[in-house]
Order: sequence, then structure tokens, then C-alpha cells
Amino acid sequence: MKTLILCCAVFCCSGIGKPADADSPSRPVTFALVGDIMLGSDYPDSLRKKLPYSEGRLLLQHVKDILSSADVAIGNLEGPITLADSCTKILEDSIAYAFRMPLYLAPRLSEAGFDVLTTANNHANDFGTEGRYETESILDSLGIAHTGRLGDTAALEVRGTKIAVAGFSPNTGNHSLIDIDRASALIESLDCRFDIVVATFHGGAEGEDYMHVPRGTECFLSENRGDVRRFAHRAVDAGADVVFGHGPHVPRGIELYHGKIIAYSLGNFCTWFGLNVRGFNGLSPLLRIEVTGEGELRHMQILSFEQQSYHYPVPDPEKRAEKLMIELSVSDFGTFPHKFLERMSQ
Repeated sequence: MKTLILCCAVFCCSGIGKPADADSPSRPVTFALVGDIMLGSDYPDSLRKKLPYSEGRLLLQHVKDILSSADVAIGNLEGPITLADSCTKILEDSIAYAFRMPLYLAPRLSEAGFDVLTTANNHANDFGTEGRYETESILDSLGIAHTGRLGDTAALEVRGTKIAVAGFSPNTGNHSLIDIDRASALIESLDCRFDIVVATFHGGAEGEDYMHVPRGTECFLSENRGDVRRFAHRAVDAGADVVFGHGPHVPRGIELYHGKIIAYSLGNFCTWFGLNVRGFNGLSPLLRIEVTGEGELRHMQILSFEQQSYHYPVPDPEKRAEKLMIELSVSDFGTFPHKFLERMSQ
């Protein structure tokens, strides 16, 4: 049974250690992790005709059972859910690089089984502070924890195991992906008080040309998109048990670092128009992992979905996302942690 608990950012550690009883048996926790979610935008008005039919009830139909069966399901909410009408971005050639999800789509997230959503991304502030706080209020009303805004971390309890989730991005107003020292301090403070710490980040350059994880800082459209490899390693060093990313809009490889899993990008997951889902952009992995109550990896599955057909995730019998992520892992990190991989029917 999952219980939301109040959590706030504290950048200190009293040295008391994690709360779990050292003599208690380890109880495994399952996570379902996905990338970008944008259920449909009504901004500008010209996009209203492209909103999902049936109030979006079909968008997550193929993944609902998997998300709901996990102890904790986490994804990236790519934009605000709001009625705010003051867009902070400028239209270029009548193309909206801003998203505004209608309120009636919000229940689809809780119905699908999401427990935590990160808002640390480049679209969270598309409609300013008003849109961001309204989004958080709506998620609260649905019983979905959230993280990402500076000072906002999520916390849950699963069968006595305390779990914290912190979201990071290179964008103003979020827990910083760029200031790695500050990010490490936050993760370390959470590690002192929680049994399992999840760090999720929105970073890296975008598109098929950027599926490999480079060394050093990535830039895209003249923006600093972070040194995601260095960030992820420091996150683990600071106490993160699970690290996963999104933002490049394509899948990236998986690395096992000091025994902890790092998934560098889970790509687009459910993006109803407004985002390119052609080619590799349309591959939508769902990473299902099981860790002990102390955060040690036990098993993982890469479940392959695709969006090219319907702009929402449907099962891919060719398992292209899994194959691609394994190939990228070997290419970028020299190996793939096959001993943890479970291949099961989805």
C-alpha cells in the first residue's frame, strides 16, 4: 500500500542514518519509470481540434495495468495542466513551442496509476507561476505526488519503506541539473532520511542525432542542457539508488554505476501531437525495476511501446526500444547489465 508523506528540501544531514531498521528483512519495491507525458494541448486555439477524443481515455489504456501494478510509477509531465492564459513563450512562424493541457485530461494520470510526476523541465513554466502552481494543486487533488520546482520533492511510503523522489533540470525555477554540488547536497540530505532515493532529470540535447551519451556538457539551441553523465554519477555518489532521465525525446542507454541503475533517457512516452514521434522519437520504453528495501537492484525489464501509430503508447511486438537501449548501452558504456534483465511478455 502506498502512502504519500510530506517532504521538503533540507540541505543538511544529522548523521542519524537511514530510518530503516537494520535487523528488518529487505522488502522489494517495484518501480515503473517512463519519459515525457503530454496528454494534449489547447494552446494556441488552432491546436484544439487536435485534442484527444473521448477525453483522452484511450491514451494510457495499454500501459495502465503495468503502471498500476508497480509500487511506484513515475513520469515526466511535459507542461502545465492549467486554465492560465498568459503564455511565457513566443510563437515562431505560428508554431507553438508551449503546451497547456486542459484540466479534464488530468484524471487520466491518476487512473493510469501514476504516483509521482516531475515538473522539472523546459515546459513547466510555459504559463508562468500561475500555471505551475495550478498544476501542482491539481496533482495534489488527484493524490499524485510531484517534484521539480525549487524546494519541491516528493515522498511516499510503501509497506514501511520510505521513498523520496527529486526532479532536476537546467531550467530556471527547478532543482538545478547544472549546479551539481547543490544537487548532490539535496540528494545527500534525502538519503539521510529515506530508504530509497530516486533522482530524475530532464537534460541532454534533443533528437536522433543525440542518442549517445557524451562526456561533458551538452548544448542544444544555444542552451546548456547539462553534463548528464557527471550529474548521474554524482547523484549516485550522494546516495541516489535509482537515476533516470528524459528530455532528448529519444531513448538512451543504461549504465550500472556502483551497482545503481542509471537510465539516461526514456524518451517520449505519451505525447499527443505537438511532439515529433517519427522514427526513434516514437519509441516509448517503460522501465520496470525491482529494488530491495535498501535500494539494491534486483531485476529490470525494458517494456517496448511505440507511438508512431496513434500518438500514444501501444505495445511493440518487435521490441525495438529494448533492442535499441541495449545496443546504446554497449556502445556508450561498454556493457549492458544483462544479469538483471528479465524478458517477460507484456
